[in-house]
Amino acid sequence: MGVRSGKKTSRNRVATYKGFEIIKVTTEHYHRNIWGDGYDSKWIEKRETHFDFCKEGNDTKPSKAYECWASDIAKCKECIDRFIEDDTTYFTKEEREKYVLRPNAKCDWGFHYDSLMKLMREHQKADKRMKVLLEDRLDDANFHSEAGYLSNGDYEGFEEYVTNEYTFDEKFEVYLKAKRKPIKDVERLTLHIKSAIEDYFKAHCMDVGETSVVVRFCEE
Repeated sequence: MGVRSGKKTSRNRVATYKGFEIIKVTTEHYHRNIWGDGYDSKWIEKRETHFDFCKEGNDTKPSKAYECWASDIAKCKECIDRFIEDDTTYFTKEEREKYVLRPNAKCDWGFHYDSLMKLMREHQKADKRMKVLLEDRLDDANFHSEAGYLSNGDYEGFEEYVTNEYTFDEKFEVYLKAKRKPIKDVERLTLHIKSAIEDYFKAHCMDVGETSVVVRFCEE
């Protein structure tokens, strides 16, 4: 004999309201005893019920349901009213999977300077609904500060924050070889190299601080 546990979810249309269908979602958490002769018994541990809604004709498509987790039909109607007033209030499973969960899984819920700036540019061009999904993507990956800047439409603040927060750290090695005596004024040479690197950054619109570039002489 063995015991198996699982859950079963059923969906039933229970009402129509303002062009939307209200769906009753029931989830049963169960345990089942299984004997070798094929006989089994099942008992329900608990049963959970909530209400979502969808556009008319989509009641058999769970991925197109707007998840509002209403406790009853009246509360679900209130959710529909809010959605009609502002269509960024709720999103379907399909939308969150396509624009939030799948992209975040692909990048392993990690962002760096370039990917954040790319997302900001997408946000600037997006419609109101897509803007919220992009913000949701950042929140889902725990980039809450970045999401807050976008939610407020503060792109200048977003860029400044990302620039300061996500600096890059690169190490370069330069070897000098010449048919002459060793360089005597090493300090002056390192200052010239440091100045040349900083000038390059400035020429390419990359702001660097006084201590951002470090040049050291390593004698072998």
